[in-house]
Amino acid sequence: MLLVIDIGNSQTSYGIFERSKLKYHWRGETQMARTADEYAAFLFPLFQQAKLSFSDLEGIAICSVVPSCDFNLQKFCELYLEKKPFFISSKNRLSFSIQVDTPSTVGADRLANSAYAVAHLKLPAIVVDLGTATTFDVISEKNVYEGGIILPGMAMGAESLSRKTALLPLIHMSFPDSVIGKNTVTCIQSGILFGYCDAIEGLLSRLEKEIGKSCDIALTGGMAPLIHKQLKTKTQILPHLTLEGVEILYQQNLR
Repeated sequence: MLLVIDIGNSQTSYGIFERSKLKYHWRGETQMARTADEYAAFLFPLFQQAKLSFSDLEGIAICSVVPSCDFNLQKFCELYLEKKPFFISSKNRLSFSIQVDTPSTVGADRLANSAYAVAHLKLPAIVVDLGTATTFDVISEKNVYEGGIILPGMAMGAESLSRKTALLPLIHMSFPDSVIGKNTVTCIQSGILFGYCDAIEGLLSRLEKEIGKSCDIALTGGMAPLIHKQLKTKTQILPHLTLEGVEILYQQNLR
């Protein structure tokens, strides 16, 4: 049994894999000051509810884009799970090559997303991860990570608009009934949500034009369910893509 932990800037996902199948998954807020004891206090009741035990774990794989969390999380693994965790990085054995200016700076989540694409998508492929930031990762037919795109996430855009203005409120993330807003809230909702849909559509079009071929496109991340049904471009939604990509990299390096 493998515990996979995906530490994002806003939320942390936890997955339990048995024979490469995701059996259980949980999500919590990312807290940079969370101690090893607090990780144990958070996870122990979830394991109990699922009738699992820490002693059942054969390994731990961690995908982190928040370095300040890594020390205490590793301490939790060593103290409570009695195992040294495997961290995703560009130094791992990968099923793809990396053709960017500085491979060491590619985020662990983007490496995991690319590993999933190579294993399960038809190449060339694009993975769009809609989280705190929105990222596009391009994987070529020759199993090459070519780079991609990063832009602020939808929630970040809404929060920034609220903080930087005197009168504009922080909105609830839901699509308004029409593109033309009839009040301040629906005007902002239209701008943020329809605007991001058009941005995603436009960037996907630009990427496919530059690649020169149609791509298999997968959406993941917390905002993916909200956006997926609004896109005209053919995409598939894979909510646990990153967790599954981490599991793939763990198994490749274990072998």
